[in-house]
Order: sequence, then structure tokens, then C-alpha cells
Amino acid sequence: MKTTFLDFEQAVAELETKIEELRYVQDESSVDISSELKTLSEKSQLLTKEI
Repeated sequence: MKTTFLDFEQAVAELETKIEELRYVQDESSVDISSELKTLSEKSQLLTKEI
């Protein structure tokens, strides 16, 4: 099921897309990007609270 975002939520939507892409990359390779994932997740949570 695809999540739909409103216009003012676009920044959060873009971050969530990037997080999902990075999770896929991490799962498919031996690259550890967990710190980047954590940073983006925290940023997404902050943006969500601001909305």
C-alpha cells in the first residue's frame, strides 16, 4: 500500500523515500550505513513534529 502525502508533507515524504532506498542498499550490500539511516530517521521525526 502506497502512502499518500499532502503538499506540506513533501519534505517528510522525500526523507522517507531516501530512508527506504538506503535500507534497501544496506540489505543488498555489505555497506554499513546505519548511522546515516538513524540521522535521516531522526530528521524525519523532527519534521513530522513541526508539521
